[in-house]
Amino acid sequence: MENYKVLQRLGKGAQGSVFLAENRIDGRKYVLKKAMALQELKNPYVCGYKEFFVTWDKEESAMFVCIVMEYYKMGDLDKVLRQKRSKKESIEELILKKWLGQMIEALVFVHKKEVIHRDLKPSNIFMTEDLSISIGDFGVATVMGDARTKTRTTVGSMNWMAPEVLERPYDERSDVWSLGCITLEMTTCSFMDTPQAQATLFEIKHSPQILEDVLEEVGKRYSVDLVQLIRTMLRRNFKQRPTAVELTDIPYVKEALGLSSSALVARKKAATKGIEAKPVPKGKGIKAVIEYLKDQEQLEESVKEALVYLGELTKEQDSVVDEAGKKVIVSCMRTNMSNVGIQTEACNVLQNLVVTAEDGDILYTKDVIAPVLLAMRSHAASASLQSAAAQLIMALSGDESAADVIGQAGGVQDVLAAMRQFPNDQKLITNCCGALWSLGVNENNAKIMTEEKGLADVCGALDGHGDIAQLVDYACCAIWSLSMEDDNIEMMADLQTVKLTLNSLKTHKKDAKVAKNACMAMASIVEADVECAYQMQGPTFLPEESAYRLLENDGEAGIPIVLETYELHKDNPEVVENVCTLINELAQYNDLCEELKAAKADKILSEAKIKFASNEDIMGPVTEALRKMAGGATQKKEKKAGKT
Repeated sequence: MENYKVLQRLGKGAQGSVFLAENRIDGRKYVLKKAMALQELKNPYVCGYKEFFVTWDKEESAMFVCIVMEYYKMGDLDKVLRQKRSKKESIEELILKKWLGQMIEALVFVHKKEVIHRDLKPSNIFMTEDLSISIGDFGVATVMGDARTKTRTTVGSMNWMAPEVLERPYDERSDVWSLGCITLEMTTCSFMDTPQAQATLFEIKHSPQILEDVLEEVGKRYSVDLVQLIRTMLRRNFKQRPTAVELTDIPYVKEALGLSSSALVARKKAATKGIEAKPVPKGKGIKAVIEYLKDQEQLEESVKEALVYLGELTKEQDSVVDEAGKKVIVSCMRTNMSNVGIQTEACNVLQNLVVTAEDGDILYTKDVIAPVLLAMRSHAASASLQSAAAQLIMALSGDESAADVIGQAGGVQDVLAAMRQFPNDQKLITNCCGALWSLGVNENNAKIMTEEKGLADVCGALDGHGDIAQLVDYACCAIWSLSMEDDNIEMMADLQTVKLTLNSLKTHKKDAKVAKNACMAMASIVEADVECAYQMQGPTFLPEESAYRLLENDGEAGIPIVLETYELHKDNPEVVENVCTLINELAQYNDLCEELKAAKADKILSEAKIKFASNEDIMGPVTEALRKMAGGATQKKEKKAGKT
């Protein structure tokens, strides 16, 4: 190196930095590459390299770089997994949890060194004699600055590799995906062999439903919090996936780190030393309670009691909490993330504050939204927390910017995870459907729901809880949003979406909101899909050989239910508009015009035409439908080719 003078750094390469240098002897310029010092990766859970040297192999006539590293006579995690699979034995959760904590600590360490492993897999996780783990084989590791511009060749093991590594620039969160794959493997030893496990790792890159099916089995053997952690690490969109550092905020991970006495775990006992617990200042106003929270933030019982009281105060319409006060509430959430009661009460308080929030309020920013979503991920086993958070998300996502933030942060998946964990909790499912409806108005969020197969969850909610009017109202609105995505339309016949919506409408036809939104949803579906249109007829109209999937609706045709709904709400312009829009969409099909006339739908349309002559939103579909039913211009829609 003494023969060269470094002029400037040109950039970072795969294993270090690249410099422009000048030869001190002849003055010529050269490119020098400074190798990354992997020997400096010294951590209890990282297999660092002892020494590098270069040797010449005479037989190969080639130069080789040799690496000296520790020898692990206990083998690697892959060996452990194979042994467990051969006996169909589960790995005890406490042991799994300890290893998981050690792997996360190792990733936090190497990522802070700006190194991405990129090839994490069980055969690269070595077992020490005390049965701790050590991550090794950094042979394809990448410098972070290089990774974000995607200049590295893709090298590594495909099954454990994150989806984005092959498709777009990636960062340290790609290692978190690999860690999620390894954790999933550890939880499936008792019911999957090696080929099945590897096939699953490949399939979950493309199908979230495959992951959910496997996690359902995992949930029979391991805790809800571990299942949720795996789900979080395996977010397919890496922007919605946490970093290793962010994982350490999750209580389950804190406990995992604590099993190895990790320095990453904050010592809360030390922080609370010397703080005297005081009574909540009741009767002195909101500001006094906020000051109390600031003073008592480290004391869980004090914080929880104060938030309960603050929840009562903020229910009043004239109650105001300024931005500083909201920051104190959020700070209490972060400080006490492991306390589910505090998280639930904080969500309730924030829900009260949304009512009076104006555009640009801090409530609609990542500062507030991030800890709410973290609380959901941290307490997946708490139905009350999930319900309160979903209700808050529904309120927050009424703001367009907040809806964007929630979607980008993975909030859609968090709501769906809550629904899947507690399918029989009526209050929670109602709030989750409301959140999906509110989020789904945003096009990007609707796409996320589609990718995550959220339509199946909404239909499941209608099927299981169709007797709850509020839930049906929210679900119909969510279905309307999802009907804008072609992939969902293809699923709706299989999921019997129209049948479920009709049954719910039949149950709640006196409810104006349900009537309006159910008809709106069905109109959108029918407009997009022929098969769903014919589901409205009932079981007897189409020939047996028809490929259309029929809505049997327990032997009752759907059109009469819609017309009866009109009769109940004929003076409500919003309901009438959507009923007429639905009839107009049905009238676009030749066969259905006769059915509509037989049911006397034209009479209803004529009545609406007179009653709402000045309402353009009603007159448009009414006029068009009457023209079609009277034999107007050739209908624009026919049955699929070959169907009669």
